[in-house]
Amino acid sequence: MKPIELLRQQAPLLAQRIETAPKSELRKVAVAIAQAAVYRAELSDQVITQALEKLKAIPSPDTKLQVRVQAIADELDENYFTLKEPLEEREDAGKTDPEVMRAFSKARASSSVAAALADNVGDAAGRAGYEAFMATGDEDYLRDALQKAMAR
Repeated sequence: MKPIELLRQQAPLLAQRIETAPKSELRKVAVAIAQAAVYRAELSDQVITQALEKLKAIPSPDTKLQVRVQAIADELDENYFTLKEPLEEREDAGKTDPEVMRAFSKARASSSVAAALADNVGDAAGRAGYEAFMATGDEDYLRDALQKAMAR
């Protein structure tokens, strides 16, 4: 199942906004959503910041930068799993532990930035939206961020 289809199930209004955006605006959509996720997750990383700044200035794919961002996302995923693993036996499997939740949000936010850098702009926006929603769990927040970005 494609990320936009998964997003449709969990955040239908955000998915609709992405799907109805003009193709020429999809990169801007992906960047706005990814940036909102990074902010909400309190993710601070020089490469992530560089990627977002580059995308805002020149909204185009960048394979080399995407590889660097994806490497950070992979590291953050590994950190998340390392934190969660000792808590697997709990009833909630560690999913409500604040440190685990922060690690998960940061990993998903970085994945949204990697997605925003992808070649296929339609897939980039859908995946960025899905990853950002997983990072924040807040459809209204992401829709508001997108609305503000599109108004500029």
